[in-house]
Amino acid sequence: MTSLTLRRAIVAVLSALSGLLGTVVIFLVLGTDFQKFGIESIIVIVALGLAAMIWLDRFLSAEILPD
Repeated sequence: MTSLTLRRAIVAVLSALSGLLGTVVIFLVLGTDFQKFGIESIIVIVALGLAAMIWLDRFLSAEILPD
């Protein structure tokens, strides 16, 4: 596995985990849960994960997004 492939795998895993963790933290702060929030919880997970992916791509130079 090349260095670039490893960095891309790290970015994918960390962004997915940060999206999920960020959503859990938001739900704890708001005092709600996944069942009350409904399908919109998936939208929050994806949005936070994509935001993390953009920054991790930049800092780790994974070259997922074009310059």
